[in-house]
Amino acid sequence: MTDLDGVQSGEYDVVVIGAGPVGENVADRARAAGLSTAVIESELIGGECSYWACMPSKALLRPVVARADARRVAGLSDAVQGPLDVDAVLAHRDYETSHWKDDGQVGWLESIGADIYRGKGRLTGVRQVSVTGADGTERHLTARHAVAVCTGSRAVVPSLPGIADVRPWTSREATSAKEVPGRLVVVGGGVVGVEMATVWQGLGAEVTMVIRGGQLLPRMEPFAGELVAEALTEAGARILTGVSTTAVSRAGHDGPVTVELDDGERLEADEILFATGRAPRTDDLGLDTVGLEPGSWLTVDDSCRVDGSDWLYAVGDVNHRALLTHQGKYQARIAGAAIAARAQGTPPLETDPWGAHAATADHAAVPQVVFTD
Repeated sequence: MTDLDGVQSGEYDVVVIGAGPVGENVADRARAAGLSTAVIESELIGGECSYWACMPSKALLRPVVARADARRVAGLSDAVQGPLDVDAVLAHRDYETSHWKDDGQVGWLESIGADIYRGKGRLTGVRQVSVTGADGTERHLTARHAVAVCTGSRAVVPSLPGIADVRPWTSREATSAKEVPGRLVVVGGGVVGVEMATVWQGLGAEVTMVIRGGQLLPRMEPFAGELVAEALTEAGARILTGVSTTAVSRAGHDGPVTVELDDGERLEADEILFATGRAPRTDDLGLDTVGLEPGSWLTVDDSCRVDGSDWLYAVGDVNHRALLTHQGKYQARIAGAAIAARAQGTPPLETDPWGAHAATADHAAVPQVVFTD
């Protein structure tokens, strides 16, 4: 591993900002092509999917959905009527996330010959990247051929009266919570909303879903949302549609949360989860130093190269083509191959346009699965 208190500058063929599944795959393809590669990560190597999304959410969902299925099987239903062992479920979730330790993924990146920099990566100019460590030490890296932005996306929390004092859950808190809340309000009926409502209702919480639109999973076929709503209602959840949250407040530091709705109803809960969309992690990335807008989604071609650039790539969620881990990994392999080809002075193989753009097609052409009951 490369430490931040060593040499203060370095030059690489490729610099990757973000070491989630997308950044790891870009690095792997670059190294396989013989390109020297630096990978920068400010949190855990392995990213959102490994610690706060795919892995923990599926570990939590599996026993809940398996029990629900078993309860519908003749001859088996009576044997599975009791509650789940919450401690065992949470312990298995912790195991699947490696207890939020990234040693194994660090070892994998090191095994392919990538240099790891722990700290905040930021563009400072064309092919220039700074890395600021937790102790404030700064290093400067130069990319001979490409910089790949693989910083992913973050949960959006709406600006509501009282929101700062409530300390709301996002997908991160929902997948890493250490105990079951007695009452949970879930705002949003998309994938994160229905998956986490399924989990915590199944583990014993009283769940109320607040949906601004008319159905769950609005980007999928209507029958999918209807079936999930039926299953959640059967499990005991309450689903409110056509209503919006107007204000929230918490009594004291650890008291209950009051949720005010635009139809006049007031809900009380122990925690509130906002599953109301994603935004790109590009706010403090130095995009302004290369003529781009901080906080924006980055528009790319089909090799994931940013429009108007011959060196900057945006791979995964940040390009807004498909906010799905498996699609980000496919993009990473495309981008890695394109970077390698261009570094060797040859154009990448031509490909037909792939996938769908979220802003125009609502992921319509992208295969995806919602894991719920």
